[in-house]
Amino acid sequence: MDRLNTRNILKRKKHKLEGNNYNCALCNHNVEETALHLFFTCPFSQACWQHLGVQWNLAMDFFHMLLHAKEGFSNPFFMEVFIISAWQIWKQRNNFIFSRGQPSFLAWKTGFIDEARLRAHGISENKRTLFLSWIDLYIHFELKPMAEMFCTVRN
Repeated sequence: MDRLNTRNILKRKKHKLEGNNYNCALCNHNVEETALHLFFTCPFSQACWQHLGVQWNLAMDFFHMLLHAKEGFSNPFFMEVFIISAWQIWKQRNNFIFSRGQPSFLAWKTGFIDEARLRAHGISENKRTLFLSWIDLYIHFELKPMAEMFCTVRN
């Protein structure tokens, strides 16, 4: 996870930031921006994951945390949801840093939906319909946990 140029990495590389501010761009908790904080412990990110029904066990190392969350998510689209959500969190962060846009849960959600629709083209046709149905429900209603929807579809 130390490959993204979070503020923590920039600080370690001796890159000077304006005002020597290496804190998270998405929250005002005065916490240095690490990849772990940005994607998993930041209140903004936690709200995103909670909305999707993804539960993280922060006591585990990253690989086991990912496996544990996938097992708890129990549907075939975990990796797609994980990648799209993390990408949209990163884009919210960069929008704030480079364009001075305010991080917004609604913008994250809209970006998530748009990106998910694009990614659906890479999913096998028999699963694509189910994935797009979930996205359509996501647009019109508060998101049900995916596991609930899959139980409903399968019964």
